[in-house]
Amino acid sequence: MSVQLLTRGLGVVALAAMLGACAGSGFGLSQRNPDSLYGNYLAARHAGTVRDMDAAATYYAQALAEDPGNPVIVERAFLLSVTAGNVSEGLNLTSDIIERDPDNRTARLVRALSALKAKDYARTITEMDAAAPGPFTALVGTLAKAWALAGKQNGDEAYAALDSFRDRPAFDLFRILHEALIADYLGDVARARTAYIAAQEASGGASLRIVQAYGRFLETQGDEQLAREVYNSYGRLAPDHPIIENALKRLASGVAPARLVKTPAEGLSEALYGLASALAQESGIDISILYSQLALYLRPDFDVARTLLADLYERGGRLEDAISAYGRIPRMSPLYQNAQIQIAIDLERLEKSKEAVARLRALTRQYPQAIEPLTALGDLLRGRKEYADAATEYTKAIELSGEPNARYWTIFYARGMCYERLKLWPSAEKDLKLALELSGDHPLVLNYLGYSWIEQNANLEQAMEMIRKAVELRPDDGYIVDSLGWAYFTLGDYENAVAQLERAVQLQPDDPTINDHLGDAFWRVGRRIEARFQWQHALELEPDTEQAVVIKDKLENGLQDTDLELSADAGS
Repeated sequence: MSVQLLTRGLGVVALAAMLGACAGSGFGLSQRNPDSLYGNYLAARHAGTVRDMDAAATYYAQALAEDPGNPVIVERAFLLSVTAGNVSEGLNLTSDIIERDPDNRTARLVRALSALKAKDYARTITEMDAAAPGPFTALVGTLAKAWALAGKQNGDEAYAALDSFRDRPAFDLFRILHEALIADYLGDVARARTAYIAAQEASGGASLRIVQAYGRFLETQGDEQLAREVYNSYGRLAPDHPIIENALKRLASGVAPARLVKTPAEGLSEALYGLASALAQESGIDISILYSQLALYLRPDFDVARTLLADLYERGGRLEDAISAYGRIPRMSPLYQNAQIQIAIDLERLEKSKEAVARLRALTRQYPQAIEPLTALGDLLRGRKEYADAATEYTKAIELSGEPNARYWTIFYARGMCYERLKLWPSAEKDLKLALELSGDHPLVLNYLGYSWIEQNANLEQAMEMIRKAVELRPDDGYIVDSLGWAYFTLGDYENAVAQLERAVQLQPDDPTINDHLGDAFWRVGRRIEARFQWQHALELEPDTEQAVVIKDKLENGLQDTDLELSADAGS
């Protein structure tokens, strides 16, 4: 289960991020220990540049201790503290910021959140009213005020605040959802039902949080059949989703659920999470992290938001931070198993393979009937070319999955690849054929089985047809286009091989195997200088040791007839 499916929220909306970076030109050294001050400032700037927010926040705090009145350091320390999740520390700096910049949006928001968390609803409204106007204030500020009014049990004014969004189409889904959540919180059943239905329709049933909120509402109203239909509808979009599976189990048990939002603070946390999720899909990683942290400040047990935060850390290359975030998801959470799998994946990326394997093996023992930990372990081992061990784990997963069905075609595909690499072709062919049938001719399976047949010198006409179909289905996939080019090469059609491999290199310029293949094709059509250039470029892209040896030999001696099989093996 991908993190994107696990955390899918309100969808992409056209929202502008209003938090501008502070200009560095105003930084002035104080007379107290300027070397230490300047060193901490530079260290903080560097840490921020490489997105090590915890370190940046620490260095800014040290710089601030040296020069407490420096406005640039104060604001940078504030933003970094909040982004690193130290919202309480950032709150302590808001007075200095507001003294110089009374309508500072972010400082006012943090103070408003603090007030909302403390159930001081009047102060929440006062803080947001003092913030500078703009799209940021229009969305988050209005939602904060609406929830504060709900906290004061003033439903009419809360709904009126949300009605200010009616002329802003980009905010419409936020308006509808929060009208439903506020009505649900206030016990306004008829209004909640109408708004939930509208939110479900507006999102196309693809928003996890809307499905959860609406489903729980239906359960509390005794409409268990419709609740089950709502959950199953989302389950068809994201099969085996742990939160949906958990909801269906709870529904079957007859245990009545709590409302998704039980307090105004939790309501605004939903809004901040929705905004973080939407901005993340528009590549606004840093601002999404900030909003995720604010959502967690209001609701520390918000595991969906914590999963999104971990995913954002992964996208920014902050794997240690991602592991830490995933590690805070408790065992009783439906997202725990997925979090543990992601930790193992990140450990493997950090080249901590033993820890990664150990974590997954522990997870398979903890959940002996679960398929996902086994497939994750198989994928990890396959990535390390430990094909026999990977096939063993895939086999365990297949045995647990019961009769072959379309939900698990990827496991047969993965095991088929392992068998092919182990040169157990009859077993590989059986798995790949079944994966092709179950997947409905998925381009990855078409490509792999078709090319494998060409290597086996079997079913050549059908194999080429399959690879061409894979390219038609995924014309911008450089790896699949490479397979078509290499298939032409293997069959001796070097002119077509060059044409396809040149396109593959354009699509995937940083892959050593594709560049190596193009070099071979150039050589066969007599373009020897270009061939050596391509091989040299492939070598610079750091292929694995075995492939590098083959490429170096070709650079020295050219491509011989006997090299065809070696080259094919290295590039497969």
